[in-house]
Amino acid sequence: MMKVCIDPGHGGYDPGAVGPSGLKEKDVTLSVSTILSKILQSKGIDVVLTRAGDLLTWRPDNDLWARCNVANQAKADIFVSIHCNSATNPAATGTETFCYQKSGQAYALAQAIQSCLVQTLRLPDRGVKTANFYVLRGTNMPAVLVELAFINNPKEEALLRNGDFQRTCAESIAQGILQVMGVDEVLPGAKIKVDDKILQGFIKNDLTYAPVRALAEALGYKVAWDDKTRTVTITKEAK
Repeated sequence: MMKVCIDPGHGGYDPGAVGPSGLKEKDVTLSVSTILSKILQSKGIDVVLTRAGDLLTWRPDNDLWARCNVANQAKADIFVSIHCNSATNPAATGTETFCYQKSGQAYALAQAIQSCLVQTLRLPDRGVKTANFYVLRGTNMPAVLVELAFINNPKEEALLRNGDFQRTCAESIAQGILQVMGVDEVLPGAKIKVDDKILQGFIKNDLTYAPVRALAEALGYKVAWDDKTRTVTITKEAK
């Protein structure tokens, strides 16, 4: 079974970057990582989290080594660290993904994740970059670090606070991971509102797909399925 180690950046005594309205990076990274872990587990992938809550079990001076050690001890196949970017310029914007060097499996993983994030988040593409981050060189498996958006940018902070945006981030990262692993794709979700009903659909190639029966019935139609001809027949209900 494939195993992925997900690292929610910061946590506990370390809030990470803090947005202009007080949003803490550590809370966003944990939320996205938790959603991501559930998506991967639903695909039969074993998941290890460096932290499952806000409590850190290691000392501040041991933080980065401890995160790498979780992944190394678990013998994970992939390591993904989730972060929010920050800069002194409040207009800084976009998504970027880091790996240790532009070659090998880590680079391919970074490219896949970045591509999926840019396609669904529609934030500026800051590209795949290399960095000498400890978690990228201290892990024994392909490792990447994802910067979702700029938490110091008021507009992007508002996005990072939004639950739907967090789920889209998680779905996009999962899509990139699964592409590299050769597992069936996970498509970004979409909510379809019909009066007071909310249906769950998905988005692919800029088109929104909805469950046929649920949507038709919500609109007042009758639905019949012919298994032999594999045909859906939709008719207006008599008033």
